[in-house]
Amino acid sequence: MKTIVEKLREQLVELFLEKNDLLHEDVVELSQRLDQYILVIQSKMMKKECEQA
Repeated sequence: MKTIVEKLREQLVELFLEKNDLLHEDVVELSQRLDQYILVIQSKMMKKECEQA
């Protein structure tokens, strides 16, 4: 899943450079997709920490 996040992050940077607008619809959409993956990873990490405690 981390590789997906890295690829999405790279795509987001490229898309931003192409559109030159953080509020462009495509940039916002990709950013939101990236956020969803990041939240899943953080949730899994927190779950592991709680289980270890």
